[in-house]
Amino acid sequence: MKKTGNSIYPKSLQPGDCIGLVAPAGQLRDQKSLESGVAILTEMGFEVRFPRSLWPGSGYLADTDSNRALEFHKMWINPEISALLALRGGFGSLRLLPFLDPVEIKKENKLFIGFSDITILHSALLQTNNLITLHGPVLTSLASLCRDSLQNFYACVTGNWNKTITYPQTEVLRDGDTVNGRLIGGNLSSLVSLLGTGADQDWRGKIVFLEDVGEPLYRLDRMLTQLWHCGKLNQPAGIILGDFSLHADQDSLEKIRFHEEIWNRILELTEVSALPVWGNFPIGHGAENICLPHGSHASMDSGRITLLFT
Repeated sequence: MKKTGNSIYPKSLQPGDCIGLVAPAGQLRDQKSLESGVAILTEMGFEVRFPRSLWPGSGYLADTDSNRALEFHKMWINPEISALLALRGGFGSLRLLPFLDPVEIKKENKLFIGFSDITILHSALLQTNNLITLHGPVLTSLASLCRDSLQNFYACVTGNWNKTITYPQTEVLRDGDTVNGRLIGGNLSSLVSLLGTGADQDWRGKIVFLEDVGEPLYRLDRMLTQLWHCGKLNQPAGIILGDFSLHADQDSLEKIRFHEEIWNRILELTEVSALPVWGNFPIGHGAENICLPHGSHASMDSGRITLLFT
């Protein structure tokens, strides 16, 4: 995969614009979450388009690889559709990489939104087309968002993401000078699966954000250690850590201890570079999941604990 041209920023949505739902990864498991998500988008003033017959399913995937890729490209080049929102994560985006056509994608400039397994597509679209995408909720997670994250979602899709983010609960795990760089990252396990592929990003000088869910400590340790062995973990200008909850039933004390183990391991692995590291940022699979412009230039100020998009 090869980069083409300068950074491309997507057009913002206006009331009445159409959002197309695509399913590049897992199949629909809960009809209610689909209906709730569509209702939320409709209440926000957007039209929503999705297949009448929904997605037939192909094992643990929404459809075959070729059909999922075809759906993505059809939605992307359709002039009536202003943004693409992923149905859900799961697994499957990695299998679409050979089907993505940078020439077709270049024909349109629109928002692409999602997280979790969709991290793969964010990375691929940045790598092939220098396209700024929106790392944020998928359709089936909209109904579970807290009010602030839902308001943030609306603000970002309507173009109000280019501002400073200050989140009081953010913890500065390692202080440092203000650093600048492109903001990249997403789901940790998805990023590890990109190693050795054409969609893998160069982490040098970037601000990298990470999150994951349902992974026990030993697996998280293994993935972080693998990134260290690859030389990637000490390359960024800074690292921002989101939620890594093991499961929804973790009590608050257990969750704090769990995250502290992860934070300490990352601090240990990045000791040589001494890069700034933040924890407890509001991204992840929980109720707090704000949107971040993947690929945008940003400034990470550990003194004020602010993330400024430049």
